[in-house]
Amino acid sequence: MSGIRMLVEQKSLRRFLLVYLLSTFFLLGMGAFFYYKMSYQSLLDIRITVMKKNLDTFIALNQKKHFLRTGEDPEYQDIPVAIYIDKKYHMGNFEPKGIHLEREHYVDGTKLYTINKEHKRWGEIHFVSYVDIGHEVKILQRNIIIFLCVSALFIILIALILGKIFIRPMKETIDSLENFIADATHEINTPISTILLNVELSKELNPNLETSEEYHKITTSAKRLSKIFKDLSFVRLNHHAKQNLEHLQVDEVLRERVDFFGTLLRNKQLKLETDIDKKELFIDKEDLVRMIDNLLSNAIKYSTPQGRIFISLHHCLEVRNKGQIKDKKHIVKKYHREDKSEGGFGLGLYIIQKICTHYGFMFSLENHEDEVVAKICMLE
Repeated sequence: MSGIRMLVEQKSLRRFLLVYLLSTFFLLGMGAFFYYKMSYQSLLDIRITVMKKNLDTFIALNQKKHFLRTGEDPEYQDIPVAIYIDKKYHMGNFEPKGIHLEREHYVDGTKLYTINKEHKRWGEIHFVSYVDIGHEVKILQRNIIIFLCVSALFIILIALILGKIFIRPMKETIDSLENFIADATHEINTPISTILLNVELSKELNPNLETSEEYHKITTSAKRLSKIFKDLSFVRLNHHAKQNLEHLQVDEVLRERVDFFGTLLRNKQLKLETDIDKKELFIDKEDLVRMIDNLLSNAIKYSTPQGRIFISLHHCLEVRNKGQIKDKKHIVKKYHREDKSEGGFGLGLYIIQKICTHYGFMFSLENHEDEVVAKICMLE
């Protein structure tokens, strides 16, 4: 039953972490985005103010020289300036490409341009200056990325801590349930074995009992309990029980298990047809019996009364019964049941898949016309 606990814990923790992390990262991302936009705009505002002061300084420094009319070189004092008269480049210590004189300021690549416009009697003058803000923008972006990474690690750490706190009560409850089921599973083994042994002994001592309805009910119920016990034990041990591998005649074991389910077949008045060849496998007998039992139990459970079940054994073991699979995607998943009115835990096909994977067998379950075909292809 540790599988149940792991499944529930993982699902609950994944859902909690998904909701928490997505919502937190969304808010963090939005905050970082708006912070970047505001910081970037603040950087532009500061640089624009500085450039405008530099242009004012340049104009004030050179206006007495009347350099625009005399052609005398102005003093730039390391201030990048380009001068346009009537929107045509006149002079400067740099000449920008694709200038937008209609704007007061704009960004082109990593350069921020500022434009100061003046009107004279003899024409319209534009003073253009720029500053490269690429390095400052990279620093801003780097700082935000570092902040986001550190924040993400902190959020993930907090999420894991909160997740463990969140699932702790559930874990304690499931541990208690698991211990109870483990103890109960262990305790019911002896009475089930005793019931089956006494049923067989009663049949030998009084052969007439075999024809009675009460005998069939007891036998059917005892065998059903026995199968449930074995399935729960398999899942609880997660297929880690000690195995005894040996060469087995699959056909002989198959016939034994068909006889074992004879009472259930008769109760539903099912017609059984077989085509069984000799086949040998190197396998643990309990695993082989468990595979066959779950195939037969499933076929009997979901067959309509007075229907037909066909069993064949050649290279593959195949079981056919009337019916249709509704959900092929989830049919072999643990605890999935196609028809909940039939009872059971939804473990049979999961157990078959688990054993087949362990031995490298190919297991398939398909709809074919009006039949369900379960097939296990076993390697020699």
